Amino acid sequence: MSIQTQEHELADSLRRTARRFATGVTIAAVSHAGGTHALTANSFVTLSLRPALVGISVQPEGRMRQLVEEVGVFGISVLNEAQGDCARRYADRHRDRGAPEFTPAAGGAPVVAGCVAHFSCELDRIDPVGDHDLIIGSVLDCAVADELRPPLIFLDGGFLKSVG
Repeated sequence: MSIQTQEHELADSLRRTARRFATGVTIAAVSHAGGTHALTANSFVTLSLRPALVGISVQPEGRMRQLVEEVGVFGISVLNEAQGDCARRYADRHRDRGAPEFTPAAGGAPVVAGCVAHFSCELDRIDPVGDHDLIIGSVLDCAVADELRPPLIFLDGGFLKSVG
């Protein structure tokens, strides 16, 4: 078996296995001269409390990486369990751009209206990590917007209803 075949099989296995790990669902967004660009990301991570750093994983050649690098400020919204349509919309590269559903937060970072929590970030750095880039943001502001509404949870390619 060739090394390329082994790497492909391992990547497929990793994808299948990682789908068994339940995650929250976030929207990463950046405002620019043409409006707001956003994408759905379940690859969000809190990296450090002191200093306050968070990260999202993006495609190196993607528009989000380019715009965050240009603008320097971005928002991360933690979606609520009723925002599955929003998550699907921003996961689709060929979506209808439609009317924005964002509101400005600290530093002008766009966040999804009605989300359960959000982070306003200033770009700290972008690090290449395998086949993705990790956008690391220094948190300017963060807040829980709705403590009573459960977050949207993603598992095995679908959304779960809250069990709590």
